[in-house]
Amino acid sequence: MNSVNASAAFVAAAMMLGTAALAQDDDLAAGEKLYTSQCMVCHGKVTAPPTGWLGPAQQRVVRLAMLQAAVRDAPDTMTFESGEPHAATNAVRLAVAPPYGPNLRGIYGRTAGTFPNFVYSAAFLKALKGMEWNDAALDVWITNPQKWVPGVYMFYKQQDAEVRRKIIHYLKANP
Repeated sequence: MNSVNASAAFVAAAMMLGTAALAQDDDLAAGEKLYTSQCMVCHGKVTAPPTGWLGPAQQRVVRLAMLQAAVRDAPDTMTFESGEPHAATNAVRLAVAPPYGPNLRGIYGRTAGTFPNFVYSAAFLKALKGMEWNDAALDVWITNPQKWVPGVYMFYKQQDAEVRRKIIHYLKANP
């Protein structure tokens, strides 16, 4: 009778482990889809080493474009003449080719601000120097980078904890 109970316990444990493995595979696939739709345009593919990365001169142009986008996307401003709100109609826009941010392949466990040949903002380097990207740091960063480090050039925010968890799971799986 004891061997029957032991066998049943073993089968139940194996089924739970199998279910957990399937759930992790589902999370990885979901994380990849989320990364592709929400992160890849700015950070490039994670599954391949970065190629043709922007040099410092091109990065300055990208930063200018990002700052202009931040101003353009800001809430309506007040005119000096009338005090009435108005939309910015004369905004100057630059066309730039992504990626804007550093490649995220191998970010998990990497020291912040150390991707080769990427020029980080002074605010980023001052606030995050020496910090390692782990689950907690990535979660806070993805939630609202501007709140954590005002003045950084990343404007993406993700309030959904489950979406953040899946993206982080995907990043961990791509060292």
